[in-house]
Parts: sequence; structure tokens; C-alpha cells
Amino acid sequence: MNRFTVLLRKEWLDAKRSYKLLWLPVVFMFLGILQPLTSFYLPEILKMAGGLPDGMAITLPELTASEVLASALTDQFDQLGLIVIVMATMGIIASDKNNGMLAFVLTRNTTLVEYLLSKLLGHAVLIAGSIFLGFLSAAFYTFYLYQSVSVARIAAGLGVYYIWCLFMLTFVITISALLSRTPAIAVLSFFVLIFLKTVTLLEGGFQILNPAHLSNQAVSIITSGNVLPHFFITITVSVLLIVFCLLCATSYLSRKELPSM
Repeated sequence: MNRFTVLLRKEWLDAKRSYKLLWLPVVFMFLGILQPLTSFYLPEILKMAGGLPDGMAITLPELTASEVLASALTDQFDQLGLIVIVMATMGIIASDKNNGMLAFVLTRNTTLVEYLLSKLLGHAVLIAGSIFLGFLSAAFYTFYLYQSVSVARIAAGLGVYYIWCLFMLTFVITISALLSRTPAIAVLSFFVLIFLKTVTLLEGGFQILNPAHLSNQAVSIITSGNVLPHFFITITVSVLLIVFCLLCATSYLSRKELPSM
């Protein structure tokens, strides 16, 4: 058994011990179910809550099935889901630095590249499974309450959206490598990622350099089957930024004096 496999098994064991294998998929399944249910039953919920004051009327737009699925990404996964991903990954490097595990691992002829890739791959698979189960739940209830949507469009949109999730994961790993206090890691990660997502509301050609714009691309694929302009440029930039973040984390940890080394 090679060193990388051992590191992956360690990540799997840590995920089991911290119950990430349980609560992370459950949270995303809840978020996926929440969107179609609230969209479909919102008029009934308003009536049960007492309705509206006399003379006031609110006309709710009728959403299509594809719009409901797209809103599951933008209203649930891109907001609460972003917070969940940061909370689940903010300490994966910092905790190893603080408790001496990183120093121990690196004294066992393990390279930093192997160590960081095991962290990335282990959590990337976990996040992929959680997002898949969450969106599968959203699709099931959307198909039941509304109508079906092209499975090919759903798969393509979800694949594009996952690249944005990989960037989020890689960015948090990098910040966790640079800092040692998990509250600081969480605050900085939240600020940067939410800022990138907020910027997507603006118009401008600079959006093609923003990994968060992949969320808009995913929505366009799901709702219309078409991509927005400069699709491949945005994907290329996002992949390059993922590689750049990993290089930054590797470079910093290789120059940092670790205890007991």
C-alpha cells in the first residue's frame, strides 16, 4: 500500500469519526428538498400564516421545473451550501498543524504534494457525493410536483457547478495552510467566496475571470440548455486558479518551519 493510499484512508477515517460522511450529505439533501417544496407550497404557507392585509396582494410568479432546479443552486447551495462547505473544511490543514500531525506525516517520507492532494481528493469526493444526493433530492421533488427536466442538462449543469465547488474547497485548503486559527480561516473564506458570488450580480466582461460565474453558467445550462459567453475561458481560469491555490499552499508549507522537524 503506497503512501498516498494510506493518506486517503486517513481522510476517510477522519470523515467517519467527525460524522462528515453523515451530516454533510444530509444537509445538502435537506437543502435540495427545501427549494421545490417551498416554491410549490408557498401560496398555501401564506394562507396558513394568516394571508395578507386587506387591500394588499402579491402575485407570485409561476416557476417552471428548470427554474426551480436552478434556484436550488442559487438560493440554497450557493448560500447555505457555501457556508456548510467552509465549515466542513476550514480546519483540515490547520488542525493538523496545531496538533503536530502535519509534522508527523512529513517525517514519514511523505511529500507535501501527496498530503495536500489526499486532502483535496478526499473532501472533493465527499462534497461531490453530497451535492449529487442533494440535487438528486431536488430533482425528485421537482419532477413530482412540477414536471421532468432533461437529465442531460441537469448533469451538465451540475458538472459545471462542481468546478466552482472545487475552487471553494481548494481556496479554503489554501487559507487553512496559511493560517492556524479556524475562526480566522472561516471569516476570511466566507468574505472572499461571498464577495466573488456577489460580484456575479454585476455586469461586465471581468466575470469570465470569476470562478463564481460558473454558477451562472450552470443555471443557464439547466434552464435553457445553452451556455453563456466565454464559457471555456471561465472554466480554464477556474482550473488555473485551483492549481495556483495548491501551489501557494505547497510553497508556503515547504518554507514554513514545522515543529519537531
